[in-house]
Amino acid sequence: MAECYHFSGWLMLWISMLTAFCIVIQALAVTFSFRRLPGGWVRRAENLLESGVLLHLFLCAALIAQVQYNAQHGFLIPSSYGAARQAVFFFVAILSVFAAVGPEVMWSLGAAAAVAILLPIVERLAGPAYPVLFVVGILFCLLRGIHICLLRWRDLHTQISASSVKEAIDGLNTGLLFCHPGGKPLLCNRQMEKLLQCCTGAYTQNGEDFFRLLQDGALRPGCERETLGGQTAIRLPDGTAWLFRRHELLVDRRCCILLSATDMTDQWNADQARYEQNQELARRGEELRQAIDNLQTACKMEELLRGKGRVHDVLGQRISLLLRALRENKQPDEALLSDFAEGLPRNFWENEAPSPSRRLELLTDMFHDMGVKVLIRGELPQQEEVALDFADIATECVTNAIRHGYATQVQLHFFENDCWRMSSTDNGIPPSGPIKEGGGIREMRRRVERLGGTITVYHTPRFSIQISVPKGERPV
Repeated sequence: MAECYHFSGWLMLWISMLTAFCIVIQALAVTFSFRRLPGGWVRRAENLLESGVLLHLFLCAALIAQVQYNAQHGFLIPSSYGAARQAVFFFVAILSVFAAVGPEVMWSLGAAAAVAILLPIVERLAGPAYPVLFVVGILFCLLRGIHICLLRWRDLHTQISASSVKEAIDGLNTGLLFCHPGGKPLLCNRQMEKLLQCCTGAYTQNGEDFFRLLQDGALRPGCERETLGGQTAIRLPDGTAWLFRRHELLVDRRCCILLSATDMTDQWNADQARYEQNQELARRGEELRQAIDNLQTACKMEELLRGKGRVHDVLGQRISLLLRALRENKQPDEALLSDFAEGLPRNFWENEAPSPSRRLELLTDMFHDMGVKVLIRGELPQQEEVALDFADIATECVTNAIRHGYATQVQLHFFENDCWRMSSTDNGIPPSGPIKEGGGIREMRRRVERLGGTITVYHTPRFSIQISVPKGERPV
């Protein structure tokens, strides 16, 4: 350090400030190193190595202070602290070798090289260039200290410690409580503390007692015990549902009890919604069964009425023909009577009925042979259902006119404007008063009302029937 006596006072002051700043940085590196979690012997060697580098910097500061003091008083004294400098070097060198086993090989070995500059033998060999090596060594220690601080800071923020574990489980939405087999709590996160307070009104001192209370004990007002999936769930006053479970854990050959609380609000609401949907489906299923029963009853009734109408039409036609013959004092043909008798069952159960227009043609031909004219004007409606009913009603009108009015001519008129219409007029004897509706007209009215239409019967000046059926969809 004798060459440093040639430096100016300002230069020595800057070197002193640089050394002091380097000591501060290295002190932070030592602090961060010892704050890390305990590790193996490599980590211990790294911590001691940082302490040795700090001792080295203190020796550098002592040498600089010695030069400044002697320069102020006019003394030229050779460098001292030779034994301490050698001891610090060997201490740092040995620790560098052990620390080099870890990931920081360059900075470990570099520390030994920087401390070696402080050796007395290096000072003698370097001669006038020693102050430059001295300053370079301090700068290297400064850069190294900054790098070590950054590494240690990252380690502190990424290492798993007791506080970091507590912070991690406190951030969970799931409640956790670790306790001894006897129930003494070991660790409880923030969410479980809230649930304890909400369910019991106080912080429990025994985890097993708390779990038993959840199963069958008295809860705070507003909390309700429910069953979810065969397990006990607690419904809190805020509407959330929590499922509590008990687990036995084996940690380092020792038993530990874990109480967990899981938020099952979404599943609970989904189950409730599914239950309500099932109830609604059951209700609609019952309505559907009733509708099917009603439909079956209606179909049976419809078939019965259709059969009665078929019997009425067939018998009416046959009887009308026979009455016509008797009124004209004609002897009924034996072959015709036989044909009537034999064909009657077949006509009752005939499945392949002719089309509506064909039925009108057959109706006209059949009564024409008996001297009754059936005049048809217009066309049947295009809608099949309406045409079938109009054909049935036309047959009934002709039969009634012949049976009750002794008509010899029946006029049927089909037309349409805003709706489908049909009229029936005959030249028979008009009734003396209002018509008392029997089976024939009652069946006509049923058919028309089923189509959503209306039927009007006039008995003066001549008997006539007027029918109108709206177009469009048929009512159910």
